[in-house]
Amino acid sequence: MIRLLGLLFFVCVSASAQDELKQQQLIKKSTLHASITLGYGGIQNPVANSKNITSVILPNFAYYGDRWYVDDFALGYSLIENERYYIDIAGRFNEDGFFFELDGINKLFATSVMSDNLKAPTRPSAPATVSLTPIERDLSYLAGLSSGIKLFADSWVELAVLQDITNVHNGHEVQLNGYKLLSVLGGMFGVEAGVNYKSSELIKYYYTIAPTEALSRLTKYELQSALNYHLKMAYEYPISEQLSFDMKLKYTWLDSELANNPIINENGYFSGFIGVTYHF
Repeated sequence: MIRLLGLLFFVCVSASAQDELKQQQLIKKSTLHASITLGYGGIQNPVANSKNITSVILPNFAYYGDRWYVDDFALGYSLIENERYYIDIAGRFNEDGFFFELDGINKLFATSVMSDNLKAPTRPSAPATVSLTPIERDLSYLAGLSSGIKLFADSWVELAVLQDITNVHNGHEVQLNGYKLLSVLGGMFGVEAGVNYKSSELIKYYYTIAPTEALSRLTKYELQSALNYHLKMAYEYPISEQLSFDMKLKYTWLDSELANNPIINENGYFSGFIGVTYHF
């Protein structure tokens, strides 16, 4: 079991530093925002015979114009936007592909799903683990409509419908998330809960084992669409105008039918990162 590195961090912070943190929550338009976090994080890989990944560095960059924006490798164009709701055209990488593409430059692509390698509980009724050859799948890029509505102070509900535009699996996702921001102990605490529907085309492409990939005979099975759930928490504490302590932790519960697939070793996976961030 690989455990997320614990960290106790006690610092005295001025009122000006707290104000600076609140300003960082709002992205200024036509300004490049970049940061780099040094610490520990990674992603737990639920795919059989696949390695987890860890990293001590987590880069981030964002740019928001009047309409166009980029946030790491997510792209978007604002159609309608005000203080209460928005509608965007949005795009991002599909995270299922990261389970098969976690080397080299793809480590940077995985920043949006960086996880902490905590061991998820195994399923007592899971099918026996099968022996597999190295499994290769391609990353896909999803694009579609994303919308959000503000319920009350610092609380939003967001809905996104995204289709594969790279002709990898031609599947789609429907995501529903709700999140809340709070001021806690001089820092900003955020909590998010959500559900993600993944179409059968997407699930079959990534999680069906081909006969040439199995070293032993498999019982015939048929995968369908899946509903995954997640809970995410984040905390940012200002140290100075350019430094902050950051902690992000997310757990994703896999659909029960998907978790009983021979290619899957776990019923969920952790993701996260903890460290000190320098804001450029």
